[in-house]
Amino acid sequence: MATTHMPTRDDFTRYLLAEYENIAQAHFRTIAAISSFFRYYLLITSLPVTLIGVFVGLSSREQPLGILADLGSLPYVMSFVISMVGFLVLLYIINLRMDVLLYARTVNAIRKYFYDRWRIDIEAKLRTRVLPQSPFLPGYTEPLYFLPVVLSFASFDTFYFAWALTPFSVQSLVNAPAMHILLNKIPLYVLLGPIFFFFHIVAYMKYSRYREHVYLKSYALGVDVDGVLNKHRGIFCRLLRESTGKLLNPDHITTIPLHEDPSLGVSREEEKQVFNNPRYWTEMPRADDAPDTIKRLRNIFKLKIHLFTYRPWPSDEKRGGATYKEWIGAASKVLSRNPLLPWGPLRRFRCVSFVYNALNQTRLKHQIRPFALEPIDVVTKCWLHESGIEYDKLTIERGSEDVSDPRGEFKNRFYICRKRKLRFFVEDDAEKARKLAYICDVVFLLDQPYNKSQRGPRNIIRVSSWEEIYRWIRRLS
Repeated sequence: MATTHMPTRDDFTRYLLAEYENIAQAHFRTIAAISSFFRYYLLITSLPVTLIGVFVGLSSREQPLGILADLGSLPYVMSFVISMVGFLVLLYIINLRMDVLLYARTVNAIRKYFYDRWRIDIEAKLRTRVLPQSPFLPGYTEPLYFLPVVLSFASFDTFYFAWALTPFSVQSLVNAPAMHILLNKIPLYVLLGPIFFFFHIVAYMKYSRYREHVYLKSYALGVDVDGVLNKHRGIFCRLLRESTGKLLNPDHITTIPLHEDPSLGVSREEEKQVFNNPRYWTEMPRADDAPDTIKRLRNIFKLKIHLFTYRPWPSDEKRGGATYKEWIGAASKVLSRNPLLPWGPLRRFRCVSFVYNALNQTRLKHQIRPFALEPIDVVTKCWLHESGIEYDKLTIERGSEDVSDPRGEFKNRFYICRKRKLRFFVEDDAEKARKLAYICDVVFLLDQPYNKSQRGPRNIIRVSSWEEIYRWIRRLS
């Protein structure tokens, strides 16, 4: 029987050495690319001046510069294009420089790994080590090193930008007779030139701040609702007994969905019958430790909380059907308990649901959609509010909840985690946790009977409570 080779510390050491060499080479190649682009940029900026010199040299007139008048607006258009191209080239070079710094930080982290395992005293270590070993150095803002490059680009670009604006004055663009005296004969480049110059510096500072605080560091926590923020197994077994008479122990639910486990004796239709019952969602008990822990995570660690839930209910029901009317009544009931809930779509729901109920009383048989939101959206929002769960964003997933391939472009948790770069995620479904482990830095898998035997990548951390999640985030922050 073939055996699987488990990576050892020596394997990891060899990997880091190879990574060190590759990143170091990429670091120097990127620096060479920056130098090449800067040379190309200087060549482009010198081209108009060279052409003017050629035209003047070939001119036989007494006033050689008069040949520029024959070119019309072409020199100004060319100057404007060069200034815009120069600004875009600068943005590209800034990104290359940020990549260089990222590579340097990675090399520093690898250097720290080996220095920490070198058995010498701290004094000898500090005397022999010259290069830094902090993954937070060098800084992305370099006022003494890269800022002069930015100022060089800003100077050349502003020169050509101002040249392109020389035919215009402020008065030619502002039709204000009362300001005629103030704006008379003021060149437009006097106002816009300095703005364009400082825009280069602002762009550099914005890119630096983005790389330092946002890039690959979205400090957000994604949270699945069902099975993580609520206790769904108990309410499911109770409603299953009421609708079918079947007795089911919540601890015996070891497979989700239930109908895939023949030993439970629950059919797909019986399972859907419970989920189509609005009481399953309105009477759902909350996880006792979730609200307080999430509040601490938001207040202490400033984590953004993004909730996800897939609730395509009621299913297989026409708009005018009995089940849908029951859902509308349930949504109206829970909404009446939350009159001050601050959500614009719910306010629209209050108005239109009143009209819908009036139509029902007159027994008008019209298939209408009473509000922009589905009833399950209203029920979910109200349940979170009543449960005291604070959050920044709620996504009620549509379409397929299981597709993680980015080509599918489904607006589900996988798509949003990639787009928003969510760092942490709390999940109870082992299959989804494995997919999220390739997107998020850390996935917390909350212990449930239906995920006990599942394994996954090493960045999936099993937890038994929200308090344990809090301790892990405190450790990793």
